[in-house]
Amino acid sequence: MKKMNPEKIKMIFYAAVKGRVRSVSGSLVVALMLLLVVAPNVTFAQQKTITGQVTNENGLPLSASVTVKGTTRGVATDANGNFSIQAAPGSTLVISTAEYQPQEFSTDKSSVIKVALIRSDRALGEVVVVGYGTQRKKDVTGAVASVNLEAMKESPNTNIGQLLQGTVPGLNVGLSTSAGGTPPINIRGQNTFNGNQSVLIILDGIQYTQSLSSINPDDIASIDVLKDASSTAVYGAQAANGVILITTRKGRNMQKPRISFSSSYSIQNPTKNLRPMNLEQYLQNIKDANWDKAYNAPDYTQPNPSFNVAQSVDPSMRTAAGTLLPNNFDWWDASTNRGKIVENVLGISGGNDRFSYLLSGGFVDQSGFIINDKFKRKSIRVNLETKPFTWWKVGIVSSGAFVNQDGAEPAIGNVIQASPLHVPFDSAGNLIPSPTNTLVPNPFQTYYVDDHDRNNYYFANIYTDIDFPFLKGLNYRLNFGNNYRTSDRFFSSIFGSSLQGQAFKNNQAYYDYTFDNILTYTKAFRRHDITATLLYGAVERKFNSTGAEARIFSRLNLSYINLGQGTNAFVTSSAYQEALNYQMARVNYKFNDRYLLTATIRR
Repeated sequence: MKKMNPEKIKMIFYAAVKGRVRSVSGSLVVALMLLLVVAPNVTFAQQKTITGQVTNENGLPLSASVTVKGTTRGVATDANGNFSIQAAPGSTLVISTAEYQPQEFSTDKSSVIKVALIRSDRALGEVVVVGYGTQRKKDVTGAVASVNLEAMKESPNTNIGQLLQGTVPGLNVGLSTSAGGTPPINIRGQNTFNGNQSVLIILDGIQYTQSLSSINPDDIASIDVLKDASSTAVYGAQAANGVILITTRKGRNMQKPRISFSSSYSIQNPTKNLRPMNLEQYLQNIKDANWDKAYNAPDYTQPNPSFNVAQSVDPSMRTAAGTLLPNNFDWWDASTNRGKIVENVLGISGGNDRFSYLLSGGFVDQSGFIINDKFKRKSIRVNLETKPFTWWKVGIVSSGAFVNQDGAEPAIGNVIQASPLHVPFDSAGNLIPSPTNTLVPNPFQTYYVDDHDRNNYYFANIYTDIDFPFLKGLNYRLNFGNNYRTSDRFFSSIFGSSLQGQAFKNNQAYYDYTFDNILTYTKAFRRHDITATLLYGAVERKFNSTGAEARIFSRLNLSYINLGQGTNAFVTSSAYQEALNYQMARVNYKFNDRYLLTATIRR
């Protein structure tokens, strides 16, 4: 159909309205029909010019497309990321490019916009953290592996150490033996540096000296593992056992406030049946151990009617008359229950072109399958970042975790070995210290205690990042990281000190700071790409511990509250302080996007 002149359509429409055409109703119908046919090609509103610039997170210009949403009108940015486009008021501009998340802007807000696109999740998978910076995965020369967190999101793990099990070749993660516990971790076998066999943990660029149980797995954005000498050299000898780099989530620029809440309930049971023998199986096992007496010769298949199994068990399992004790106690059922994990997480994030934020809080309540094996964690995270200028950003990454591991469980090894003929309590309901009348204790001696085990963890990294406008490719970053921990361990048991009573209180405090100055210069010319990184940093650590213990109580009714009631008292204390500074230089060179060289030196 031939398009009509918009001005002609307007004249017909106005004439119909003002009655200048004889058949007003007919003219209205004709005008409306014409509008419906040609409306997509006609704009009655006044056009306005929108200008702006598109950059990446670091302020470098991007080649992107800018389109008016719902139309085919669009332009591309120039070499400096600048664009200019005509759009009607109330329209929406869509800015997009490969490997970055598209963003939308309303033309009513401003005629000049500044857009900083964020890499998409697909593109993030191609970038890995390598220590004091990031690199494209294809440009990494060392052994670096990324953990696929998407596959682990639905797993009911309270500790990121458990989250790492079976995720990366060469990363060996053992089993946790308690609720919320951190499993043993080593990379490509065990090594040692000054007796330390721990993997180096780097959290948001700062060495993390706290327990992994203090980190909320829901706050993690990425985990990268450095496995060989080439990749770990930037951290020096401290990385002798490998490095795990953890990056937490942040708010996104140009994102409306986003509120998320998740809640889960999981149950836990052992994957292997550890239940010991019941009474019938136990007595049959006694018979099997005395086969030559329990069965008649010559074939030893017929039971010996004169065999008395009571004479073959431990004397503690017999009555004074020489018969078996009339007990059938299920130690396993008394010591275990169905484990559970209750987890609630609340997060708020968002931002604009100058400020981004992420606030999150979490609560975890885990009970292991062994009674009184408990772990509770309350956590909070605040990640903020602001850009006073396009080339300068300042931020803070901070978190607090409050861990409660009160209570002590029965000794499961003794539970498995206990005989069903024994019982843990006498007729008055008092705990029998040793049902076997030997040095083997009652498994519940470790359960009926007063145990207070609390750990508070605090972490913060205040940073500033500057892309110097006078020299493209030159970046300076300053990190000031802090770790602080307080631990309270209070304990009392009437069975301690040879059943005479024992109680103690122990307080610990630990603090360290890291001060890093990182200068990075990136230059690409012709077929050459060079990235040079210089580092100067300092670390200081302080630790203090004070303990008091008392033994032999006439009455332990005040538990660990009044240690002065004990006959024998002991006081212990310890402390240490250490400091170090370090320098590092690294050069990454790439020729023709094919040949790679990485050289690192650290002192």
